[in-house]
Amino acid sequence: MMLSVPGPLDRLGARQELASAVRKLSAALSGPARADEEKVRQRFLLDWSWWFHSQEPAPYLNAIQQAVWQERRLRLRYRTFLQVPAEVEVDPYGLVAKAGIWYLVAGVGGTARVFQVAWMMDVQPLETQFSRPAGFDLASFWQEWCAGYEQSRQAFTVRLRISPGLFKLLPLYMGRRMVEQMTQASPPDADGWLTMSLTFESLEAARERILSFGGAAEVLEPE
Repeated sequence: MMLSVPGPLDRLGARQELASAVRKLSAALSGPARADEEKVRQRFLLDWSWWFHSQEPAPYLNAIQQAVWQERRLRLRYRTFLQVPAEVEVDPYGLVAKAGIWYLVAGVGGTARVFQVAWMMDVQPLETQFSRPAGFDLASFWQEWCAGYEQSRQAFTVRLRISPGLFKLLPLYMGRRMVEQMTQASPPDADGWLTMSLTFESLEAARERILSFGGAAEVLEPE
């Protein structure tokens, strides 16, 4: 029996455990139930990666995972956003997988920061342990950090004419922040298409995302 494991869980070493669990469940099913399981398998597939995105290797993921679990400090050597090498000691609070990419949430001098695991150049577990901040909640921090990151990166605005089918799917493609922007769209025209503005972090990001919409979107501005 084949099992498709999402990339992030696979790289975390969960493939064999998940496959074994599903095999046991499948073996316990009766004949009709097993046929239904195969029918569902052939009709629904979860693909966790984004268009035009290649999965970068994360060779230090297991070492970081162990440090997170054991609450041991790490010395990281990584590439910054400007591709400049940097080194820092951190308290690894937790790991987050978003759109197929792993991120480390870690404390630096008492302040929580986010590091992309694929940008790690070297990871050294230290002997010293740390204590997690009282009241720190990984999910709450991540939600707040993502909102701030998206807001800080939005700098390139595009005015689009969007098909009704694509309009309904914008929150799926571009996140829940689209819901508020969708309320500002113009009324549908004679063909049912709507006009609205979308904001991206750069011209390149706008071009990549809008091209993935195909013929369901028409760029009005800028030329």
